[in-house]
Amino acid sequence: MQVVRPAVLILSALCLVALGASSGQARATLDDLKKLEITCLVPGYLPKGFHLNKVSISYDEPGPNESGGGRFPLYNLEYKGVGKASFSIDSAREGIGDRNFMETEDSEETELHSPLLDPVDIVYTPKGKTGVKKEIIANWAEDANMKRETGTEHLPHPLLGRFHGLSASGITVAEFAK
Repeated sequence: MQVVRPAVLILSALCLVALGASSGQARATLDDLKKLEITCLVPGYLPKGFHLNKVSISYDEPGPNESGGGRFPLYNLEYKGVGKASFSIDSAREGIGDRNFMETEDSEETELHSPLLDPVDIVYTPKGKTGVKKEIIANWAEDANMKRETGTEHLPHPLLGRFHGLSASGITVAEFAK
């Protein structure tokens, strides 16, 4: 298991066999993520009182023009904190849209820097870098496999590459950045 500790997350790139779960979302554990052949992001820091609430693994089926016949794993992590505080990580293979649009006068945008996902654009409400936020949403960030497969290798559809989306509520921007 390879573990890299960027400023925002612990990134673990694991090269083992994908899980044989049923289609749709399956209840899973963090240990199950280690069995996936894709890069999975796991928080390197959680605010006090946060605990893992749910791990899900699902599969994106290949389209009619794709060869290999395999299934492509995706994952979701949900953490809960005190009150309505939460933190989540979602993955997507393709077909994503922008995540970080907030149509409120009280929202603000900034950019976080991470060695592996640089840059990460976030939007949060209420405005101001300090204080607990009602909502923080990061736009999709490409992992190294996605950058390689779509950039260098020019694959029309990623195999191991994933987009990762991070969201939170009830925490500060500084806690989110950790």
